[in-house]
Amino acid sequence: MDSIEEQKRKRKKFLPARINLLFLFVFLLFTLLIIRLGFIQIVHGEHFRSQSELTTNIEASVQTERGKMFDRNGQLIVSNIPSFALTYIRIQGTGQEEHMKYAEKIAPMINMSLDKITERDKEDFWIVKTGMLKAYEQKLTQEERDKEYGDDEDKDKILYKLVLDRITDEDLKEVGVYMDENNKEKETDDVIALEESRNLEILAIKRELDKSTNLEVSFIKKDLTEKEMAVIGEHLGELEGRFGISSTAERSYPEGKEFFFGKIKDIPAEELDHYLLRGYARNDRVGTTHLEKQYEGILSGKDKTYTFTTTKAGQPIGAPQVSPGTRGHDLVLSIDMNLQKKIAEILDRKIIDARKDGPVTSAYVVMMEPFSGEVIAMVGRKLEDNKFKDDSYKTLQSAFEMGSTVKGATVLAMYQMGGAPVINDKPVDMRGRPKPFSSYNNNKIGVVNDIHAIEQSSNVYMGLGIAKYAGFGIADRGGSYYVTVNFQPKFYETFQKLRDVYSSVGLGVKTGIDLPDEALGYEGNPSNAGLLFDYTIGQFDTYTPIQLAQYASVIANGGYRVQPHLLKEVRYSTGTEELGPLVSKYETKVINRVDNTEEEIKRIQEGFYLVTHGSRGTATSVLGDTKIAGKTGTAQINRGAGAYNLTFVGYAPYDNPEIAFSVVLPNVNGGIVNKEIVKEIVEAYNNRNLPSEEASEGEEGTEEETTEQQ
Repeated sequence: MDSIEEQKRKRKKFLPARINLLFLFVFLLFTLLIIRLGFIQIVHGEHFRSQSELTTNIEASVQTERGKMFDRNGQLIVSNIPSFALTYIRIQGTGQEEHMKYAEKIAPMINMSLDKITERDKEDFWIVKTGMLKAYEQKLTQEERDKEYGDDEDKDKILYKLVLDRITDEDLKEVGVYMDENNKEKETDDVIALEESRNLEILAIKRELDKSTNLEVSFIKKDLTEKEMAVIGEHLGELEGRFGISSTAERSYPEGKEFFFGKIKDIPAEELDHYLLRGYARNDRVGTTHLEKQYEGILSGKDKTYTFTTTKAGQPIGAPQVSPGTRGHDLVLSIDMNLQKKIAEILDRKIIDARKDGPVTSAYVVMMEPFSGEVIAMVGRKLEDNKFKDDSYKTLQSAFEMGSTVKGATVLAMYQMGGAPVINDKPVDMRGRPKPFSSYNNNKIGVVNDIHAIEQSSNVYMGLGIAKYAGFGIADRGGSYYVTVNFQPKFYETFQKLRDVYSSVGLGVKTGIDLPDEALGYEGNPSNAGLLFDYTIGQFDTYTPIQLAQYASVIANGGYRVQPHLLKEVRYSTGTEELGPLVSKYETKVINRVDNTEEEIKRIQEGFYLVTHGSRGTATSVLGDTKIAGKTGTAQINRGAGAYNLTFVGYAPYDNPEIAFSVVLPNVNGGIVNKEIVKEIVEAYNNRNLPSEEASEGEEGTEEETTEQQ
């Protein structure tokens, strides 16, 4: 065994050998690293230098299928018609000459419309076909070309405009783009005309290519035929990967078009920046009116995107990465489409019936659920040139004097001002009024309270009941009242208070319905005291049918102003006619509650019930056998033919309201057609789930009963 000293000596000899081995290993690693770096620098240096300059934040997109719409019963009412389009992605630096070459290749593959071609397009086409230098030589003098106009850019613009101004019809004929009546269509046996038509198609395609933006998907032609798609598909390889076929869709309406669906169009120029900031592409289409606009963010979905890797100069490297996108969500509306159409049929018939009483040509109905705010129907019909057309947009955007339907709101105001009196209905004389203010059946109403004043539609009760709080002097002269007025702050305060109460039930203010562009109606100026009386009976300010329906809902539901809405649910799209899983429901929104007690609201409801069921009710003769409560209205609008607007607000059933509604017929001489419409639309609602044969039998019985009552 070695001694300890011997072991130490051997260990000292072995240590340098290990260090030397380590140094050799490190040397070999560094040698390999240097060789690798040299190989990368020399062999692949240019590649990696270009890679370091790349960016991947440029995207182009194509819209996916838009969400559909269904009615409250799951019936498909707004769908998509699939179609296909020729698309083009422009690369930085692509000019008119390259677009001309592409257009010449594509022209034999498709039939292109010539409608959008302008004279300027044809002149630009001549310059490209002729060549810029040659065009300048032909159209400009040497002196003009040599002249100094300022900087080079200004000079080029001036010279180009001079060339454009000097291009003649003969020049355009030389390149085959002179359009006349003989070559607008290419289906001709004339070889020359056929060639000219082909050149015009080349020009039309080039025009669309020139409009494109770098690295954005542009549509060159939509609605490709199967033959066009097949031909393009065979030749896509010749088009350098810049062209493709993408699916698009146009809206269709299986059950008919309703105004509240709205329209989709190209992004309006004045809103382009707004949509670009939200991630839209320039060529996207968006909702521009009504529900399509209101719920654009839900219906539009997520675009199919192409992500390009490009150099700093904007040149793409390789093929783009494609993200397929997702369809927009579907909307379930509160509308009952079958009921909507049924009410339209009722209005058509009743307009014809009403023409014996005046020159009436239109009628409007809004029906909604009073507790949820769900709008079930918005219908307007108009007779024009002996044909009926849809006029439903006026339920939202046209206002009318509504007459006595507002008297429930007037009595609510009396309660808030201090209470509703008992009044003997007789004419009211007032300085400045050409004739006494009176009720329709003067001297026959007698002494009435608030409830019976609504039942019999007493004008005098409404006028004097509010005048009492306006500081008017009221003298009873036996056969009439005489009112004196001092224009004092109390008058204006009272007028404003009355208007505030009307607003609280939805009259004269926007209802909040989920449709853009809702009208307010006319708000008059109370320039004389007599106008206060007119205001209390609905013959001063004007209101829309949707406002009137919201007001009816306030009475029906016990005093709550609920926001009307057409959206019921949002659903995931299945791409079929079936409803997908639920995304969300529209939550009922209470805008305000009127500042009245529950007992006061019940008194208005009792008055509405007596209008249709009381012994002296203004609608008992027509609606006495129904479960409808409401208020009639007759607003005088002129002194000639078509002197009145006939209106009605109400709800049903009166003991447990499911629906509230408004009916408006402008320009009628009189009659009961408004009440007849109410009876039929409520019966149509009650029969909405019955088989068509049973529903028809019920309607026939209704007509016979109405005839007997008349």
